[in-house]
Amino acid sequence: MRTDLSPSGDHEDIPLSPMIDAVFLLLIFFLVSTMMKKQDRDIDIRPPESVSADRLAPTDNNRVIGIDPEGALYYEGEPATLQSLHTTIRELGRQAPDVQIRLDVDRDTPTHRVIEVLDLCRFNHLLHVGIRTYDEFYNRP
Repeated sequence: MRTDLSPSGDHEDIPLSPMIDAVFLLLIFFLVSTMMKKQDRDIDIRPPESVSADRLAPTDNNRVIGIDPEGALYYEGEPATLQSLHTTIRELGRQAPDVQIRLDVDRDTPTHRVIEVLDLCRFNHLLHVGIRTYDEFYNRP
């Protein structure tokens, strides 16, 4: 014996109002969270001087990469482009993976340039990278 559980002729629709409410709540949530993140990016900061930096004596195993306030790159005091620095670091990573890299960075240097150089070093398996900070003894007039 068969029973027909659906009412004949009456089709029920899917209720859309709860789904529309959920979509609007998600939209408001993402708008508010995006606006908060934008405010965080607009904060102008200056990196502080390091109080706890270690003083290390230079060795023959050190290589120096400099970045000036305009974002220009230097390798061992000579001007370099990002491409030439990439080639140099790749060769350095193959020949001497335990070499120490020191970044001489001005406090007004764009952060994205520092991150580009750090990414280059890490990509080429050079993990001994340090950033030189201001030192009163070293930076005397």
